[in-house]
Amino acid sequence: MVLTKINNKFFNYYIFICLVTSIFFLYHKFQFPTDWTTSEWLINYQGGFTRRGLIGEILIQINSFLNFEIRNLVFIFEIILLSTYYLYIINFFKKVEFSPLLIIIIFSPLGFLFPVTETEAIARKEVLLFCIYLLYLSSILKGNQKLTYLVLLIGLPIINLVWDGNIFYISFFVYTFFVSRIKIDKREVTIFLFSLIPYLISFIILITTKSNEQMLEEMCKAINEPCFGAMNFLDYSFKDQMNYGLSRLKIVYLMRYLFIFAICFSPILLILYDQKSKINFFFGYIASIIPTFIFLYVSFDWGRYLNILYIFSVLTLIFLLEIKKIQIKKTRFFIFINELIKKRPQLYFLYIYFFIYLFVWHPKVILTDDIGSLPYLRILDRIFDYLIA
Repeated sequence: MVLTKINNKFFNYYIFICLVTSIFFLYHKFQFPTDWTTSEWLINYQGGFTRRGLIGEILIQINSFLNFEIRNLVFIFEIILLSTYYLYIINFFKKVEFSPLLIIIIFSPLGFLFPVTETEAIARKEVLLFCIYLLYLSSILKGNQKLTYLVLLIGLPIINLVWDGNIFYISFFVYTFFVSRIKIDKREVTIFLFSLIPYLISFIILITTKSNEQMLEEMCKAINEPCFGAMNFLDYSFKDQMNYGLSRLKIVYLMRYLFIFAICFSPILLILYDQKSKINFFFGYIASIIPTFIFLYVSFDWGRYLNILYIFSVLTLIFLLEIKKIQIKKTRFFIFINELIKKRPQLYFLYIYFFIYLFVWHPKVILTDDIGSLPYLRILDRIFDYLIA
């Protein structure tokens, strides 16, 4: 079967194409006056301490020496960030054995392809969180405890100053730390909890900080532009954000995203449920993803946040396979697919399923948007439009 011939080299090409295409799309949108991605990275401390302003402040300080147009510096930073992320992904997946079941999971339209299809999700602040999580998982795989605790002590507080939405994904750091242990003693639990204290302190500081109009005005003066995009939401309280999201919620939107979740996450859920220790893996994973659904109450970008959860889930699944805590080949879902492959007369049904799932549809970023179609064709159309413009 052709699907079984996908290997690491093919995956590397796929990720490299995602990187190049992402940079190409960024080049054609980062100068747009209301580009939301650019606005996120331009938040700074020039008007006083505020949420999500660390990277913007660093870029402004660097630019005081370089004297670039600040948007150009943001674009350079985004290229460096995306290159780091995608190269890390290639390295993290280098030992993966690509079975048909893993192909369904890894090449899902909600996975690495999503930000390429939905350009408003390219190079957003969660990419930095993915890099921190990959560094964290790699440190555990290599048995480098010093690096593991450094990520917790320094990496998490830093990412908190960049993007406070990470609070809903910290449960994955806790989950992977404890499931990777053969035995857990009180000393290890104590050290782990103490390592999270700087993060908790930074979080308390953030939730008690609120911007005002004067601060926003000074912040935007520093970039010589009026406030736009994400900058205009810095003075929103948790209650304001929740009302903003819930006021736009309809049953049809909820049903659509429940369908997307069921379709995309069911292979991961079935794999974890079919392990000997359901408490450790399946129910531990469920406990990890529950906090992320709180995010949906205060957000409008449901597709984007499902993508973040999906990437975390895929990375966690690969990590569990790497440390040999779970097995895929003995799961009923894996056996079911293999049996279908063996039955040649019924094989075309499997090809149809793979084709429809991987090539025919894709989720959109915004809650109110309908499901998109033919993602690879849309990407090619966009590239062609940019080239002839």
